[in-house]
Amino acid sequence: MIKEVDTVGDFQQFVADVTTRLSAMSKGELYVAGDGLDRDSLWLTFLESFPAGTNPRFRERSEYDCSTCRGFIKNFGNVVEIDNGQVRTVWSGVSASDPVFSVVAAAMDEFVGTLPLSGVFRSTEAQYGTRTTRTLRDGQVEVWHHLHGRVEKQHRTSDAGAARGIFDAAVQVFQRGLTELTQHALDTVVDLIDDNALYRGTEHHRAVTEFRSLQNRWTQAADRRAFVFANAMNPAARFRNTVIGTLVQDLSAGVDLEQAVRSFEAKVAPQNYQRPTALITPAMVKAAMRTIDELGIEESLQRRFARLSDVSVNNVLWVDNDTQSRMKDGIEGLLMQAATTGSAGARLRDAKPEETPVVTFMKDILPGAASIDLWVANSHEPHFVSLTTGRHPAAPRLFAWDNDFGWSYGGNVTDSIKEKVKRAGGNVTGKLRVSLSWFNHDDLDLHVFEPDGEHIWYQEKRNKLDVDMNAGGPFSREPVENVTWVANIPDGEYRIEVNQFHKRESAAAGFVIETESNGKIEHYSHEQAVGHKKTVEVGRMTVAGERITAFRPGRDMQRGSAGKDLWGITTEQFVPVSTVMYSPNYFDDSEIGNRHYFFMLKGCMNDQPTRGIYNEFLRRDLQPHRKVFEVLGDRTKCEPSPDQLSGLGFSSTVRSSVVAKVTMTGGRRHLISIQF
Repeated sequence: MIKEVDTVGDFQQFVADVTTRLSAMSKGELYVAGDGLDRDSLWLTFLESFPAGTNPRFRERSEYDCSTCRGFIKNFGNVVEIDNGQVRTVWSGVSASDPVFSVVAAAMDEFVGTLPLSGVFRSTEAQYGTRTTRTLRDGQVEVWHHLHGRVEKQHRTSDAGAARGIFDAAVQVFQRGLTELTQHALDTVVDLIDDNALYRGTEHHRAVTEFRSLQNRWTQAADRRAFVFANAMNPAARFRNTVIGTLVQDLSAGVDLEQAVRSFEAKVAPQNYQRPTALITPAMVKAAMRTIDELGIEESLQRRFARLSDVSVNNVLWVDNDTQSRMKDGIEGLLMQAATTGSAGARLRDAKPEETPVVTFMKDILPGAASIDLWVANSHEPHFVSLTTGRHPAAPRLFAWDNDFGWSYGGNVTDSIKEKVKRAGGNVTGKLRVSLSWFNHDDLDLHVFEPDGEHIWYQEKRNKLDVDMNAGGPFSREPVENVTWVANIPDGEYRIEVNQFHKRESAAAGFVIETESNGKIEHYSHEQAVGHKKTVEVGRMTVAGERITAFRPGRDMQRGSAGKDLWGITTEQFVPVSTVMYSPNYFDDSEIGNRHYFFMLKGCMNDQPTRGIYNEFLRRDLQPHRKVFEVLGDRTKCEPSPDQLSGLGFSSTVRSSVVAKVTMTGGRRHLISIQF
């Protein structure tokens, strides 16, 4: 005879309710709350949750406190699901027909609900607990009902520990990404991709936006831990450990935008990749535009070439007679200037150029000059300069000085190669110098072989190579390398080479070599880009008595000894000067930065669009927006005009010279080598 035993209420119904609940949960992902110690507490909570008098714990046998039920509770009792962001236990919503078991289910649900999520549920077993057991007693077979549940296939594995470890790692990566990656950095990368300023950025767009969406939902989640667990296996959750995620990491950590993107491109871009030159985002533009609007300087961004009629005679050191009537202050201004100028100055010999410091020339010779002609050599090509100004005279100033004038040297630069070398920490005061300049992020290397075979290069600098740029980040678009001899310069023939060590861009940008000896500067250019790992022979120079006496350029190098047309004038001849002035940062008794001396030439006209805005010029409150102004300067260039002020410019910080033929007021002529 078989007898079913049910000693306390409707236990079978309670078992059925729990089993149904577990089966429904198992259709989705299952998680575990608490740890091993909590599992022991879970069993005690189950036993102690029965109302007083309903659980004779010391019976010989009972269904709900047997080892079979204990196995179920210890393995399934702390299993939970995450439903719409809320943690729900296997006991949630279980309401048995017998109120005793309703109390037990509620107590278990409350206890498990206090435990923290600890991992994903995985098991090597197919089931925990048993539906029924049978015993023979007093000639009768007794059937005992127990808590039991099946482990569905999706939650079973041969190596549960490894599966749980993979999930734990995913949770950690996701959690770190959510807390460490900033919203601003994510927005910046999305902006870069949308602006096509990131290498193959569209391929990463979905990953960035999906992670950003997850992060937004996480910040609004009522239970953030549950959100992390529920989404840990989403491919977007691993975003932090992806290559695009490393870019967001760098930006979140405060790495400069240019450096962070370069690091990203070094991982994913081919060596010949050329990205857009400017790294600005819409957010950066908006911030800059807010400042521009607040300061009311939008009109100031519109630039043009300056004309003689823009310049006050008070800011002109000398003006040709034919040009006087076109000056801003006219004859009256000239008369006022004449009332304060000094004597005609010292007499110089006519036979050959007399070397004269520029300060002496300005003080003693210039005031008495009736006309000035400069010998414009090919070597002066880097000194071609244009004066620029704003289109709207009444607009607020952009620059650090109290006027709206700026200047731009040929090639849209503000300084010479020598000045770049000096800024980079190179020695420009030695007896002999060879400098290399190029115009992108490539890594070019300068090699010099001395007469005795000594090889000067980045691996053997020999205390002579003192600047080696773009070998590693941060990269510059105005890089230089520099070799200087300060003493003990051996006589003989020197061989100069340039090697392309690492080609990072595809733009056909060449390079320029500058030599300096005894104050004389010469340039040799290579017009085409240098192929990866290729070497160009720049030339061979002969040195005697610590001076360059000859230079034979290599086959692909260019140096013009015959005159060539530049900016509407022909070089290697004398060209009339229309006016002489300091650079605008020294107008009206200002003294801001380096002084430049401008000799504006008649007929000199820059025929290329020219930058009117340089970051070096900006006033202090605009400096935080340098990257945006870099783009503005490139996109708001001055269009060529026939009445522009262009000529030769010389910096007070760079050794150079120019020969001037000066006709004094009395008719006497002088040949002067002006030394800068």
